[in-house]
Amino acid sequence: MLKSIKVNIFYFYTLIMAVVKLRDKNKLDKLIAKLILRLGRKVSQQDVIDTCIDIASLHISELEERFSEKSPLSQTQLEEILGMAENFEYSTKGSIDEDIYGA
Repeated sequence: MLKSIKVNIFYFYTLIMAVVKLRDKNKLDKLIAKLILRLGRKVSQQDVIDTCIDIASLHISELEERFSEKSPLSQTQLEEILGMAENFEYSTKGSIDEDIYGA
């Protein structure tokens, strides 16, 4: 005699929770509010942050540009400015304070 056996399969997902400090939580709240208005349904902070990470991963070069330290002047601009410097052949008579303030 064969018996049927009911088998329940459960999938377990590992959730890793992390605390993230934001400089301006108000920006995240506004983004979520805009999404709620456009979608007509609630979205969680976690879903928004996860999706932002996914999008940033697809656009890594743009993200890299945001974090790159850029010189405010190009090398050409820097050379041009340094080329304008003139040597006035001035030498101090003592301390710089005496020359400037006459003391």
